Parts: sequence; C-alpha cells; structure tokens
Amino acid sequence: MSKVCEHPFCTRSISTTCSNHCQLDLCQEHTIEHKALFLVQYEKSFNKATESLNEIINSIEETKKNLNNNYQKDIFLVNENHNNKLNELEQEFQFVIATQKLIKQKLQLLNDVKNDQTFLYQYEIEQIKLYLTKIHEYHQDTIAKENNKNDMETSSSFNSDTNADVNYSHKLNTNIKSNNVKHFYGQCPLTRLGIYGLTNKHKLRLCSSNRKTSDICLIKHFNRYHHLKWTLSSTLTKAIINKLDPLTTCIFQSGFDIIDQRFHRIRCPLNKIKSYNCRSLIFIGSLKKHLLKVHHFKLKTYNKINEAIKRKISLMKIDFDEDEFKFNDKNQFM
Repeated sequence: MSKVCEHPFCTRSISTTCSNHCQLDLCQEHTIEHKALFLVQYEKSFNKATESLNEIINSIEETKKNLNNNYQKDIFLVNENHNNKLNELEQEFQFVIATQKLIKQKLQLLNDVKNDQTFLYQYEIEQIKLYLTKIHEYHQDTIAKENNKNDMETSSSFNSDTNADVNYSHKLNTNIKSNNVKHFYGQCPLTRLGIYGLTNKHKLRLCSSNRKTSDICLIKHFNRYHHLKWTLSSTLTKAIINKLDPLTTCIFQSGFDIIDQRFHRIRCPLNKIKSYNCRSLIFIGSLKKHLLKVHHFKLKTYNKINEAIKRKISLMKIDFDEDEFKFNDKNQFM
C-alpha cells in the first residue's frame, strides 16, 4: 500500500482516508480541503432542492389563484348569461301578449269590414307583415340555438379541437344579445383564405376584395350568399362584433361541413331519363321549385320523387300514374 497522498500531484505522506467523500488516502491538508469541498457540495445540492421545491410551491399557489379567478369569472358569466336569457324570454313573452292583442284587434277589424262598418287600409296589412317577420326571426333563432347545441355536442368528441374551442369561448363575449347579431351591419371579411381558419378544403364561395359595397346585414349575408350554416353565420358575426383577430381565431374547424344543408348541390334526378336528360345542378332546397316550375310536374309527382331520393330508390321502381308522369317507352331510363 502506497504511503503517498493520492490527491493528484501531491507527494506528502498519508494522514487519513477521506471516508465521507472520495475514499482516497489523503494527507492532512487535502483531508481538510476535501471535507470543506464536500460540505460546499452538500449545501449546494440542498439549496438547489429547496429552490426547486419552492418553484413548485409557487406554481401550485399561482395555479390555485388562477383557478379561483377563472371560477369567479365563470360564475359571473353564467349568472349574467342566465339573467340575459331570462330577459330575452320575458321580451318574447311580452311580444306574444302584444301579438295576441293585435290578432284580436285585426279579427274584430275583419268582421267590421265584412259588415261594412269600416274600411281596411294598407298599413293594417303592413303591420301584420311586420309581426310575421318578427315571428319568423324567432323561429330562426330557435332553430339556430338547437343546431348550435348539436354542433357543440359533435365537436366535443374531437379532442384535437378542444383547446381551440375553449380559448375561443373565453374570448367571445357571450353577453351579445341575439338581436344585436341579427341586425349587425358591416363589410364582409370573407374575401380570402387563411382567416378564421378558412382553407380551400372548405370550398366556400368568397366575396371579391375589389368589390366595394355598402354595409350589409352580415349574418344574413353569410347564410344566403356564402351558404354558411346559420350557427356558423351567428358565430362569425359575434367574432366580428368582438373584434377578434381573424388570423388567430379559428371558427371554420377542419373536417366539419360548414355549408347549410339547403345549399348542397345535387344533379337533377331526371338526368337518367332520356326524354328529359336534365343535367342541371340544383340546390337541395330548390329541388321542389325546379321540378314544379321547370319540368311542370304536379306536387304529387314531386313528393314521390323526393321520397325516392331520401330512401335512395331508383325512379324506375316508382309507380307513377299516367296523368302525373308519362314515359314514351320503357327505354327512357339509361
């Protein structure tokens, strides 16, 4: 066994073994030095562990604080949204009462006119039309809310879109009244791809960026011109009202059908009948008008064809009466 200190380049005699550090046989000077070094290393490791633990504690406290703040905000939004819904229902109830009163008055007016007791004026009709318009808007809102509920249930199954939906929901002002959305006028932003998550895969009809138009009712424009679903039209309008960044706000999710069912195009069902050979592409919602106005079919015939399309049955298998649908010969079907 060597009697020389095992510390590098040391030639002094061994004093003792560094048992709590490096297990080397050291001289007295290096034994003291190693003990001091070991103590420094221990304190450094302890301080690092304490520092890391404090970071975790601070992170937990910050998360708890944020959760509590978000909870308070969510409670406030839920309560406020609840109150807004109650106010909307109260307004709708008052509208129902006013409409019932109007109907009663107009019925009395109609009886008086029939009995030659008074005259009927145009403004009476216009007043009824106004109420009919409001009733139609109420039905549209009801349908939109139901569709929105179904869309949300469907989208919740796509985990990849969850974070985007949550972030968007927090940014969107849920306090906007439906009337504000329905009557919001502005310039259409759908002039290019890359905004609100829009890509060429969505196959959306775009507005011209060079076309200068006056402000338009956006929710109706999105539905009637761009053929967006009513729920998407409403959501997009809300995003515009809230002035959300179109480059970072994702409304048009990938993989979702954004086109209103009424505006899906189909080939005229008579395209396989030689005597007609109609190759027209028409909207699903316009099929009835096309068959009745263009081909002059009876309503009974349209109903049979429409039912066959829904059930995916060939027109060859439909039993048409001669007076409603006549073929020249059996070879009319290709």
